[in-house]
Amino acid sequence: MKRVLHFANLSKQQPYWTRCQRCASTLVLAEHNNKELNPATLNAITAASQIGGDVTALLVGSNTKTVAEQLSKAKNLSKILIAEDAKLFEGFLPEALAPVILAAQSQFKFSHITAPATAIGKNVLPRVAALLDVAPISDIIKVKGEKEFVRTIYAGNAISSNKNLRLSGCVHSESHKLPCLSERRISGGTRCVVGSKNEMSVSERPELASAKVVVSGGRGLKSGENFELLYKLAVNIMISWICV
Repeated sequence: MKRVLHFANLSKQQPYWTRCQRCASTLVLAEHNNKELNPATLNAITAASQIGGDVTALLVGSNTKTVAEQLSKAKNLSKILIAEDAKLFEGFLPEALAPVILAAQSQFKFSHITAPATAIGKNVLPRVAALLDVAPISDIIKVKGEKEFVRTIYAGNAISSNKNLRLSGCVHSESHKLPCLSERRISGGTRCVVGSKNEMSVSERPELASAKVVVSGGRGLKSGENFELLYKLAVNIMISWICV
């Protein structure tokens, strides 16, 4: 099916830049382990849908078939872009992921790029933002519009509302990241980075990004010995705990 754009109905009294603000489109980096989709990706998709416009997911990995089927069931997605290579994307290194994101941005001209605020998202998107010459907005918890986002500061003790004054940029929330426009090429030699080892910690507790309940402890516990109370509580009710 061919898409035909009609501009005849656009109000002549409305400035061009105001109309363009309604043409938002967001790229979401889907995080996974080549077997299952990280639930934090769904948070990023929800945040992207609140920005407005089409939402596209980018799935990069060495074995994406099963994850693609899971991702296709997500709501608010317009399409899924898949890049698969058995060796190149092993370990999900930012040196391998960033060029794919830049290539997608160069072709489709997304107004926003988002990712879960996980180790991978926080590792990749600052690199992408630097290459696109935009300022990323990290750890957002609320979307107020195409340019305004809410994030926590001072270890969650304060809430900050941030506006992106540029037409595009990059954002990641408490489970994503924001806008991007122009691509800037960097001259110089190329460096090949290869992951040598990937270690995963195993725990009976759920991952922090997917936990429904989180109990945190800080100075109120007064001593390291008292943190045992926190650990026992987490074990008894099977939740994630975090020390601040």
